[in-house]
Amino acid sequence: MGIIRDFLLRDYEIIDTPQELSVAVNRSIMPPSREVAIVGIRDALRLVPVSRCLSVLETAMMQLPLTVKRGDEEITSPSWLQTPDVRNNTTQAEFIGQTTLNLAAFGNAFWYLERGQRGLSNIQVLRPDKVSVNEDNNGNLIYYVDGLRVPQDRIKHLKLWTYPGDLMGEGPLQRHKATLKAAVDLNNYFANWFDNSAIPTGILNTDSHINQEQATTLLEAFLQSQKTRTPAVMGYGMKYEPLTLNPEEAQFLENQKFMARQIAQMFGIPLNYLGLTNETNGLAYTNTNDDRRKLFEDGLQQYIIRIEQAISDLLPRGQEAKFNLTAFLRPDDKTRYEGYKIAKEVGFLSINEIRKLENMPELTDAEIEEMMPVNTDSLQLGEGETNVTNN
Repeated sequence: MGIIRDFLLRDYEIIDTPQELSVAVNRSIMPPSREVAIVGIRDALRLVPVSRCLSVLETAMMQLPLTVKRGDEEITSPSWLQTPDVRNNTTQAEFIGQTTLNLAAFGNAFWYLERGQRGLSNIQVLRPDKVSVNEDNNGNLIYYVDGLRVPQDRIKHLKLWTYPGDLMGEGPLQRHKATLKAAVDLNNYFANWFDNSAIPTGILNTDSHINQEQATTLLEAFLQSQKTRTPAVMGYGMKYEPLTLNPEEAQFLENQKFMARQIAQMFGIPLNYLGLTNETNGLAYTNTNDDRRKLFEDGLQQYIIRIEQAISDLLPRGQEAKFNLTAFLRPDDKTRYEGYKIAKEVGFLSINEIRKLENMPELTDAEIEEMMPVNTDSLQLGEGETNVTNN
């Protein structure tokens, strides 16, 4: 979660010139907007559902092995793909995780490419807030990293969601600013409820008619007795009625659950990953495999497609990068074995093909023969023998 930590390093900057303003807008988490209220990345990451969604996406993507194929044949990955950023000792899993986080939080990911005599040698994931993009009069893209112009062939730019012609992409935090602002406001309101709320703790009530001076005197006497923890003596038939909120109302649990569901939908994360249950009939998922498949379809697939394409663009022609989803989408044991049984009976898979899918060594024909169950109904009976069946 190093990228999330880096997000917190800077929230505001001083802008002195119109040019700096343009650069700052290009690299801010939020795209240019006419809205007055803009939520900063610091506020967004303070929301537990946002932080959790980013963590789920990063962790899931880091679990997926990335392979290189030429047609249907899997080949050895180049060294730069096995350890993309040698300079910073960044593993392939960390490289994928950082790229995913940048796409999810900023809507953009930037790779800085270094080439040697034998081709591509190093890929570094850049912080999107340090990169700005512009376009010259001829439609050529110009990239700046920390204010310094970088050749276009040194940058690989991945975008999450874009409209035609957009220089920068959008992510959930940029596209759903109103939802994010509501979540931040609710979180702040809840945090300040007991300190700044105008709701009184109780009411002093009487059926007698009293003037303002008498009411003030009775209130001061009551408050003084509460400070000294002594019995309160009240006249005029005065009674104290405390006002209390149950824990669910005091913490706005239903409102918080609603906002958490909204944020989960923004990122395409199944509710179970946020500790929530889906209360809509017909949309409940019954096991872990269902949740993983839903996470893949709604959340991960959009990142997988873009990262696969970006890496394939850097490979020699005829080669392509593919994530291996077999383990991630692996069904439970009972479901797998039932599927294998059907596949074997119809001749779709052999025993050794099934064992390969289970990461088990192949068997010889003799070993397979020994494993086959004996079918007593097919045994030939000798002369004078009788096949007796017990009912």
